[in-house]
Amino acid sequence: MTARPSQPNESPESELNVARNNVNVRAWLFCSVLVLAAAAARAEIDAPSFQNVVVRQGDTLWGIANTYLKDPSKWDQILKYNRLPSSDPTVALPGMTLKVPIQLIKENLRAAHLIYMVNRVLFRRKETADWKGSSEGMELFRGDSLRTLDASKARVKFLNEDLLSLDPNSLAIIKPMHEDYDVELKTGGIFVGRSRVVTASARITPKTRDTQYSAKVKPDLSTTVEVYTGVANVEGQGKSVDVTAGMATEVKLGLAPNVPTKIADLPDFEARAQDFNGESMAGKARVRIADGAALPTGAGADQVNSALDANNLKGAVTELSVGLPISGYRVQASQSRNFEKIVLDKVFDPDAKIDLTYENVSAGVYWFRISLIDLLGTEQPFSAPKLYTVGLGKQLKAEGPDLKSSFVVSKPAGDENVSSNIYRVVGRVTEENMTVAVNGKPARIDENGNFAVDVKLNDGPNILSISITDAKGNADTITRKVTLFGHYGGF
Repeated sequence: MTARPSQPNESPESELNVARNNVNVRAWLFCSVLVLAAAAARAEIDAPSFQNVVVRQGDTLWGIANTYLKDPSKWDQILKYNRLPSSDPTVALPGMTLKVPIQLIKENLRAAHLIYMVNRVLFRRKETADWKGSSEGMELFRGDSLRTLDASKARVKFLNEDLLSLDPNSLAIIKPMHEDYDVELKTGGIFVGRSRVVTASARITPKTRDTQYSAKVKPDLSTTVEVYTGVANVEGQGKSVDVTAGMATEVKLGLAPNVPTKIADLPDFEARAQDFNGESMAGKARVRIADGAALPTGAGADQVNSALDANNLKGAVTELSVGLPISGYRVQASQSRNFEKIVLDKVFDPDAKIDLTYENVSAGVYWFRISLIDLLGTEQPFSAPKLYTVGLGKQLKAEGPDLKSSFVVSKPAGDENVSSNIYRVVGRVTEENMTVAVNGKPARIDENGNFAVDVKLNDGPNILSISITDAKGNADTITRKVTLFGHYGGF
């Protein structure tokens, strides 16, 4: 807004009044903007999160309110977020799923979700004896137990958005009732963020907002805690130690925690952390694929290398439809195994040839799933996700010597932004007589094949060239970009 020019007959006092009015208008506009911004922020904060409640035969709105709500008299709040055939709370509802604001639900019924699983994962409801098969997306309630088998894994998302990753052969109780911790780890191992974990020998409490750590329970009930970021307090027998990033401690049953030491197998641990954070695919340095191709999350390098061409999906449809006449089938594709963002969703006729050439899907490797449609038009549940390639032909393109079985770079697994000008490149070789260099600087390889090299970074982008050479002189090189912002420290 510009000031009105003074007129010839106006006095200096009039000009001063005009200036004051302009200032007042600007101040009013500024305050209005602040009020609107605060209201928008408050609305975003106040926006409710929901939990799904499945309506069973004979359920009424009043009955659901009595079962799930802390205050059953607020049954009418459910009407605000669901389209129901009747507002009468005594009328039986049809089979459906209701969205209920989480803040209304009883504490003991608030849910976490199983968002990812590999192979068979079992769950057991609180105070029951039977183990049942889990499914992705299912709700887990306070006191429920989750169990992974020999070759299975699971990932849980809590209501506060924190994650828990359960290793194979593990058993954990999710948010035990009447306890002040989040997870009780009975056997096996987990990787978590801000969650408080209790085992038979230890109690682990995050001390910083960015804390991420793993806990493993051994057969003798001792607990090993390894910290990836932040600080975790580890307690045993009334004594505790603070464990910082890159350090580990062990707590034997009935004893105090050991003095923290450096993590023994750092590359393997960092690969687990990157998988937990969804930062990269495990073993990405071993992937034989053309530059620029899309890569899936939740998959290993060897899985990607063995993916089939998506134009051969018809074979999978044939296998799924044995004994079931179909009128069509739906195909979905996504880079994430839990299909958070779908890049392809198309229904095909039963005899149509699958050709994704013109489906506007970028070349790469994707998770695919298939849902059959029967002769009555009913769509069946989706099949388990499998990896297929799009636009890459029948074979993935090889780049240089194939050293995939002997060379893993776990950090950096991809391009990174950092604030320290000292960066440690870590990884592992699995064959003897291999040499590794980073930007020409030789790496020391220990007896287990682990290597690490400290590199000094310059401000801005830095290209790291990581090379491996075998005894016959065969070589392979990968590059990563690490960008330094606002650095501190140095040699």
